[in-house]
Amino acid sequence: MELQQPIAGSPYGYPGWRNVPYGGGARGAGSDEDVLGRFGARLTARALDIGFLITAVFLVGVFADFVGGGFPMLVVAVVVGYEPLLMAAYGATLGKLLCGLRVVRLADSGGLGFGRALWRWVCLLVGCALPVLGIVNLIRCAWNRPYRQCLHDKAADTVVCRVQR
Repeated sequence: MELQQPIAGSPYGYPGWRNVPYGGGARGAGSDEDVLGRFGARLTARALDIGFLITAVFLVGVFADFVGGGFPMLVVAVVVGYEPLLMAAYGATLGKLLCGLRVVRLADSGGLGFGRALWRWVCLLVGCALPVLGIVNLIRCAWNRPYRQCLHDKAADTVVCRVQR
């Protein structure tokens, strides 16, 4: 049996197969990957948030010295209210805003609401209370695909995205 149309000098492949560019790209370089928050930005945002919280607790301590008692209650109010309130209102903490990140719901890419933001924060605290789980939670977003979610993101059904500037 003879071919109706000869293949351009090659017994294998289709005509011009040697001129087709290599189709492989960088691992995970899809268009969705460009929208998600990167590990370094998320780690920097968390470090900034811890710095903001330490500063706020210090300022509350100075304020409590002038006013009188109630220092423990003020500290609890600042620490408990910082992340859930800012997440519910703006979708980001101060550290995330500075790093150009925002937390959205995975299902509809909408706002979090206070309940989901509080649940995300409680899951983060539980993860940090257990040493091994805290480390796994921290670095999980470096290898989790396709959404780069930490454990607290999985629990709250959220994803961290980059803000378009």
